[in-house]
This record gives sequence, structure tokens and C-alpha cells, in this order.
Amino acid sequence: MQGNTCLAQCATPAAFTLADALSRPSCIRELNVRGQSLELLPASVAQLPRLHRLYAHENHLRQLPEALTQLDSLRVLFLNKNGLLALPASLGNLHRLQQLQIDQNNLTELPPSIAGLDSLRFLVGSYNNFTSLPEQLGELPALEYVDISNNQLLYLPESLRKLHALRYAYLNDNKLQSLPDELGALGKLEELNVSNNQLDQLPASLGGCQALKVLIVSGNQLKALPKSLGQLRNLEILIANDNQLTALPRSVSKLKKLKTVIVTNNAFTPEARRQAMAALPGATIYFQ
Repeated sequence: MQGNTCLAQCATPAAFTLADALSRPSCIRELNVRGQSLELLPASVAQLPRLHRLYAHENHLRQLPEALTQLDSLRVLFLNKNGLLALPASLGNLHRLQQLQIDQNNLTELPPSIAGLDSLRFLVGSYNNFTSLPEQLGELPALEYVDISNNQLLYLPESLRKLHALRYAYLNDNKLQSLPDELGALGKLEELNVSNNQLDQLPASLGGCQALKVLIVSGNQLKALPKSLGQLRNLEILIANDNQLTALPRSVSKLKKLKTVIVTNNAFTPEARRQAMAALPGATIYFQ
């Protein structure tokens, strides 16, 4: 009978309240307390040793218990749309964590221990109050997707170049004045959005991003694009509206896969427009 009871308890490995989860802790793989107006996540959550997914978004959490980082089976952690002011200092103990959603909070920094998240693939931290990111961000070997848009970032860590698995980077709507010189080391990067910052130039190394398909640099102070743009042989979409561009570099003629170019609200002369259209006969170019 005891075995049957245990089987019945574990028939549903998900729970929607912490009390239910704690009544059968060895069974629970998923805890979903989304939108329950929680103001506190009790430290007792650490008593769920097999928890893989924790959904605690859309609550009123302002802080998290350090005990949360004892959940060493955790793969997915949703904490977005709360009022979080800080993350646990020991966050890096979550070595199996693959997805971390912390967007739409009041966070000002990521803890240095983030370097310990060596399984992390997706990091979403948009709509917070970050002014910088720790150098330890570059120690995440599995990171494929990062969204730190709509913050107050003034610069990016040089260690960004070490994110060799990175495919998607959304850094738009910040206050960036420059990008790391060795940006081109991101050989797997497919999409880069740095629109609505304060950039007046792009690094020459950009041409090293050989996998890049989408480049969005609109809403900056760019007067020119680097010649190395012509090395982005897989580029399909270039969006550079609302800058101070007067022409496209001649090297764009090498971009045979480029199909869409948006350069509205720039300062192209009629001659520069003609040259751009001649260089890219297979692309649709929007000048206005």
C-alpha cells in the first residue's frame, strides 16, 4: 500500500503551491507559483532536491533566499516581473541552470558568482537598472542567447569576446558609447541588436562575426560603417536608420546574401544612394 501511495503522489510531478510541493518533495520536478501575489519565497523551497523548473514570475518578490541556490537540479528559473532589488550572492551554485529570466525587475547588478553558471544557455535581463555587467559574464561557455536591452549600460565587459557559443545578443536601448574591440571573436553570433545607444563607431573587428545574419544599429550617432562590414558574407538584414551616415562602405558589394537594408533618416547624397544600389543589386534598400 505504501508503494501505491508513493506512486499516486508522484503521478503529477508538478505543483502549484509550495505547500503541495513540500508534501511530496522527492516527486516534484516543476513548481509554478506564477502570479500568486507572493511577497516572499520561503527558504523551505530548498527542500525540493529534484526540482528542475521553478516559475515564480509575476509576483511581488523583492528579495530571494540564499537557500534557493541549493537547488542543484534546477534547469529553468523564471523570476521576471517582480520587484527584485538583488539576486543571491551564491547564484553561481546553480551549475545545471540553463535558462534564467530576470527581466522587468529593479536589479542594478549581476553577482560575480554568475561565472559558476556553466550550463546557462539563455539569459534574459531586460528592463532592469543595470549600468554595467561583470567581467565574469564571459565565463559562461554555453551561453547562446542574451537580452540585456532597456537598461542603463554604459559599457560592456571585454570578456564578452569569450562567449564563443553566443548566437543572439540584444543590447539595444542602453547608453553604450562603444563596443568591445574584440567583438569579432564572436564567430557564432547570428543576430546583434545595439540600436538606440550612443555609438559613434563600430569596431573594425565586426567583420570577424562570420555567422552574422541580422545587424541592427539604428538610433545611434554613426557617421560611417566599417569597411570590414564587407566580410559578413552571411548578412541578410542591415538596419541602420536614424544615424548620420552619408554612404555605405564599398565593401558591401561582397554581401551576396544581403536582401534588406534600412537606412532611413540618414544623410545619404543622391550619388551615395546610386552607388549603394549599384553595389547591392539583389537587395531592397530603404532610404526614406
